[in-house]
This record gives sequence, structure tokens and C-alpha cells, in this order.
Amino acid sequence: MKTSGTRLRTLAATGAVAAATLLGANPAQAHDELLATNPADGSTLAQAPAELELTYSGDIMDVDGANQVRVTNAAGDSVTSGDPEIDGTAIRQPLSTSAAEGTYTVTWRVVSSDGHPIQGTFTYTVGDASAATASAEPSAENTDSASTSSADTDPVSQATGGLPMPLKIVLGLVAVAALGSVLTVVLKNRGAK
Repeated sequence: MKTSGTRLRTLAATGAVAAATLLGANPAQAHDELLATNPADGSTLAQAPAELELTYSGDIMDVDGANQVRVTNAAGDSVTSGDPEIDGTAIRQPLSTSAAEGTYTVTWRVVSSDGHPIQGTFTYTVGDASAATASAEPSAENTDSASTSSADTDPVSQATGGLPMPLKIVLGLVAVAALGSVLTVVLKNRGAK
């Protein structure tokens, strides 16, 4: 038969394990972000670049087919050449060097270090900016979107975060209250003997 001291220690240990499980380490809540681009957003270049480089605040996960960089001209034709190359916090996309003068739109989507996809868009111009602007006006609607965004509507990204913090707090408080109630009953029964 267990003594009340043994029961009390067992309940305390169980409560500690429950609290540690519910309130354990949480994944990072902030996503990585785009820090720099080469060419820079809105820049004008004398000639078409051989590659595009995007630098992020954290390492890019090398997930097969998940990291995409698309560079298109005003007509919507792609000027990318091959697959993007990942190197830590940077991703490089080879480009066609025969690209004509004009405005180019870069649309990217990568998997950040926390496993969540992030995405964005920006533009740069090759050659005469005034001539390029006139030819790019039909696609101006595409460049008005936000420069970066988190793809939280993606079901995969929502499933990887675990329990939401408010739910963890509520469950932790319930566990502490339950442990306190059990301890109160045990101590009252112990004092009644």
C-alpha cells in the first residue's frame, strides 16, 4: 500500500511532466525574410545580368522543387536558364544573357529555415528606363503586389507549427489547476488522519 507521501511525490512528478510537455520549447514564430537582391529592386542596369542572387535572413532549405525563382519580361516570357542554386542564405538563379532591354519581374518562393514557404516579387530594368517603362506598362498590374509575404495559407506550413501558443497556455493552466486540486485533496485527507 502506498503512503500519502509516495502518492504526493507521484502526483507532483506527473504534474511536472505534464507541464513540461504542454509548455515545452516552441518553434520560432518569425519567418525568415529577404534581405537583399542583386540586381536590386527597382534598379536600372546597362546590360542583362548573367544571374540573379537573393539573400535571406536564414538558411534556405533545399527541398526538391519547392524553391522557385522566375524572371519574366514585359511579355511574360521567362528569361531563367536552369534551376536555382542554393548556398546557405543565398539562392542564385542563372539567367539568359541575351535578354532584351525592358523591365523584368522577379517572382520567388523559397522554403525558409523554419520550414515555412515565403514568397515575394520585385522588378528591375535593363537598358533605357523610359523606353522600358513604356513597354512594361501592360504588366504593371503584376508588379503592384507585396514585395514579400508569408505563405501561411499553405496547409503544409500550418501543419508544421504545432499547437498554437494560446492553446498551450490554456492547457498549461488547466494542468496546474488540476495538480493544485489533487494536492489540496491529498493534503486535506492527510491532515484528517
